[in-house]
Amino acid sequence: MSEKKPPRDPAQRTNAPKALGLALGRLTRPIMKQRGVALAEIINHWAEIAGPLLTQETQPEKMVYASGAGHAATLEIGVSPAFALELQHLSPLIIDKINGYFGFRAVEKLRLKQTPIRRPESAKPAERSRRPLSAEERAKLEDLLAGVDDRELRQALENLGQSLFSASR
Repeated sequence: MSEKKPPRDPAQRTNAPKALGLALGRLTRPIMKQRGVALAEIINHWAEIAGPLLTQETQPEKMVYASGAGHAATLEIGVSPAFALELQHLSPLIIDKINGYFGFRAVEKLRLKQTPIRRPESAKPAERSRRPLSAEERAKLEDLLAGVDDRELRQALENLGQSLFSASR
């Protein structure tokens, strides 16, 4: 015999709001079990997986799962046009690094898409601060520029000379 549930109290709401995360979890769980969250993991840890050179020239964009392919997918990677040929030759190594990171065959092949790579603002090299030239360096620079009459050319050469002298220490 099965026990019957006690009757509900009519004063209790049955359609009370529930947290969205609970509902989404129930809805996405079957998909996540089937395909995992590999793309998010790859994007978040791309620098660790790919290394500094590939991080500068590439960015993972999407994963395409073929029906019946199980976990293995095609990873679409945006690559700067100047680096595309090199990346094509590195594809087997990159696939091995990604699959090694996950511990299973998450990526079967790569699809390269030539596109400008968006780099964070902090990735730009910092501009060097110039130190003031000593009196001796200033005199030497003036001596080198003595025969230059064109103002624009003289200014460009003076800027170059200041950069070189300030960097030589």
